[in-house]
Amino acid sequence: MRLFYFLFILSILSCKDENKKSTIHNSDFADLQAKLDSLYGAHFNENSPGVALLVLYDNKKVVNKGYGLRNHETKEPITPSTNLRSGSMAKQFTCLGLLKLMEEGKLSLTDTIYQYYPYPIFKNVTIEQFISHTSGIEDADWIIENSTKNSSEFVRNEDLIEWYANNNVIRFPPGTAFEYNNGTYATLAQIIEMVSGMKYEDYIKKHVFDKAGMSRTQFIDDADSSKIPEYAYRYERDSLGQWQSVEGHPMDEVSGAGGIYLSLDDYANYIENHRNKNIVKSESHELIFKPISMNIELHSEDLRILKGKESSYAMGWEITDSMALSAGLWFGTQSFVIYERKRPLTIVMLANNNDFFENRIVDKTYSIVNDYFSTAANNVSYEK
Repeated sequence: MRLFYFLFILSILSCKDENKKSTIHNSDFADLQAKLDSLYGAHFNENSPGVALLVLYDNKKVVNKGYGLRNHETKEPITPSTNLRSGSMAKQFTCLGLLKLMEEGKLSLTDTIYQYYPYPIFKNVTIEQFISHTSGIEDADWIIENSTKNSSEFVRNEDLIEWYANNNVIRFPPGTAFEYNNGTYATLAQIIEMVSGMKYEDYIKKHVFDKAGMSRTQFIDDADSSKIPEYAYRYERDSLGQWQSVEGHPMDEVSGAGGIYLSLDDYANYIENHRNKNIVKSESHELIFKPISMNIELHSEDLRILKGKESSYAMGWEITDSMALSAGLWFGTQSFVIYERKRPLTIVMLANNNDFFENRIVDKTYSIVNDYFSTAANNVSYEK
């Protein structure tokens, strides 16, 4: 009888402890929102291009807000549904496309590029080395970009393949070093087309975007921004400090490494489906964050907590023991994603200007958000 009474009392106490576990409502994030408003408001306002900021915790949109303008001329603001160019964030989607083809038995990550394009430069290089920026071959994207700065014609992926067909420039033996390479990702996009029998854009839309709930995400098509809903124009400061549009760069349409416009709302859907392993099979999902390159410190200048930490490159992400990072940098656009792997926290920043990284906003944003969740929200549940 005493044992029954003891267990009964213990169960009541346990229930009381459970009841103490509070449910956070949106109003409880006012302090966090105020600190972020202060940070972003100091740099972006109703008269400047700006940034879209998303903070997700346990798939709840804790912060989902735009600062500044998507169109400097018409003064239309950035909102969570604004489509901004995401830069190299596109690489993670290209890798998911490759994983889907691997699941279908249509390619292997150990295949040589030479199997698809029998050019000398590709002879001893694998798909995996293209993914991890360890191929050692010259970056055709960089070479062509520097030779077409004043051109009025757009460069296509096929132009990069043609350069590789006619040039055999090896910078280091495959797999021995890390060197960021956009040209290899453009080549991977072409391999996706060759193997799937579909346009790269169509394949990624069907097998990645549609599965991830990214219904408004778009590829740039013939540089026609009218086809992209809530398009954010891109800006850079001129020598006088005035904002100038930088639309229509000759390299804008090269796909695989970049060229995707997405919104915070769509990317939030993607992260939820990504964390729930709904896009690729579980075995494939395990490869996304499996390091396949050496220590790189790719983004340590933007996020100081990475200084001195070991990091590697995986499927479009820089990987540490606790987080995955993805960043984009293009003319008039900068982006950064912090995806924590040991707690359900994701921070997304999409900017339509070139001032974002210079002001250490990535580092400051993470510091504010991390401090909040480290002290206030470790042991709380969320209303969804």
